[in-house]
Amino acid sequence: MPETPPTLTPEPPATPPAATSLLSRLMNVFAVPGEVFDEVKTGPPTSANWLVPVLLNCIVGAVTAVILMSQPDILRSIQEKQEAQFQKMVQQGKMSQADADQAMKLAEKITGPTMLKISGVLGAVGVSFFVFFWWTTVIWLLGKWFLHADFSYTKAMEAAGLASMIGVLGVIVTFLLQVNFSNLTSAPNLAFIVHDFDPKKVSHLVLGAVNVFAIWRIIVQAIALARLAGVPLQRGLFLMFPVWLLCQAVAIAVSALAGKLGG
Repeated sequence: MPETPPTLTPEPPATPPAATSLLSRLMNVFAVPGEVFDEVKTGPPTSANWLVPVLLNCIVGAVTAVILMSQPDILRSIQEKQEAQFQKMVQQGKMSQADADQAMKLAEKITGPTMLKISGVLGAVGVSFFVFFWWTTVIWLLGKWFLHADFSYTKAMEAAGLASMIGVLGVIVTFLLQVNFSNLTSAPNLAFIVHDFDPKKVSHLVLGAVNVFAIWRIIVQAIALARLAGVPLQRGLFLMFPVWLLCQAVAIAVSALAGKLGG
């Protein structure tokens, strides 16, 4: 008698991740980001996943800017740097002492505490939205062009928004360092070991680019890309890190050039 072929039992479909609250997603992205992005991938579109984190970035950035620009030591350090810059131009013969004194008075009006607070708030809001949409576009394009993934721009927005919670924590830690050391250049990066940070030195700028929270955020975004595209994490890291390095290289080059022109 012919043997009866074994009956193949189909594997049950993978169970989608259980839905969690927004607060849980905002917190879990620090500890178990893979689970968060699996939920984003399979769940319905949720605007709060990107809108709330971006607004938190704006609010935290704006509040810290106002507080920093209310610190007498920090304001004094800004004024001292301005005076040193004008005195250097006087010594180089680029302007007279009278012109330097007049320019300093004008600078004090333009960069007074009120104007610094306003520019800090506007800068925090502008940078928060720009960075969010930049990384949203990067995640979406990397998935579309290199991984041939079929996830929407909206899903990329949700992933980038939730990943930006790392930035919120980074702003808070940076703020605490700046207040504690009364120095706007204090940050959780390798430049922290430099005694007197000089934005004109490329080596100092490179050290400043190695920021703990920036690297953490890139890793989380790589996890988001990998989970949305359904590929191993290594592929997400392989694509995300070169983009980050390129961004850092451009920022360093621009900062160094601005420092030379200003000096």
